[in-house]
Amino acid sequence: MKALTLLGLMMGVLVMVAAVMHKDPMTQPLANLAPDGAQTEEAAVVAAVERLFEAMRTNDGDLAASVFHPEARLGRATEDGIGFSGVDGFVERIGQPKDQVWDEPIWDWEVQVEGRLGQMWTKYAFYLGETFSHCGIDAIQLYRSDDAGWQITQLVDTSRQDDCWFPPGRGD
Repeated sequence: MKALTLLGLMMGVLVMVAAVMHKDPMTQPLANLAPDGAQTEEAAVVAAVERLFEAMRTNDGDLAASVFHPEARLGRATEDGIGFSGVDGFVERIGQPKDQVWDEPIWDWEVQVEGRLGQMWTKYAFYLGETFSHCGIDAIQLYRSDDAGWQITQLVDTSRQDDCWFPPGRGD
């Protein structure tokens, strides 16, 4: 009789453990369902992009240059089309002293990673010092190399001054 009671207790514990460990897609955060290592890679993509905006805030041209792949390009998507340029002029402007800080907070991002390819889609607002300038979407593609880690290969944005959104805790 004791053996049967012990067996029942063990089965009950196993059922409870299985219920706790089960990942129901309807109740688990998406991050918890990611394959092993995916969260780490996604965080590394975000960190690479955030380094660019840190470089902009601190006038650090060397940091900005390190974030971009040697063949990177910038683009602006408008109602009239899309235009592209290299990053050298942008990196040079980042490194120059400024009267006002270039501040581009980002939030509500979505990140995807597949092997060495990463992408980030994020809202942004751009401020010159404390003055709001414009907002839009940054669509950023990155490549992970063994030597340099995650680097931006392309950054395309939209830009507008009307019907803007603002980062949490900050308005126009």
